Amino acid sequence: MAAQMTDHMKDCILHSTLTSGSLVIVGSDLNQEKHLEGNAVLLCVNCETENELNTFFSGLSKDGKITQPLADMPWGAKYGALTDQYGKHWVFNYNKGWS
Repeated sequence: MAAQMTDHMKDCILHSTLTSGSLVIVGSDLNQEKHLEGNAVLLCVNCETENELNTFFSGLSKDGKITQPLADMPWGAKYGALTDQYGKHWVFNYNKGWS
């Protein structure tokens, strides 16, 4: 994917994962916006079912802004992104092959 990145994004981390039991924390510095309070952290939720994905996404997008609608992705997951009503950034992932 490095070939698809702009020059100032090539040294960024696409994602890093810390796993402990069923808790998964994913970090990234691949934010294309200027860093402001609230956009320096991106929360990633790996959902166990498509229903869970839809429920979380619908609930947190209420009064917020959808930045990437839920859609099927090349890595075999359904994925979407939003900014909640408090300015926090979320991404949601449901890998169909994990269930």
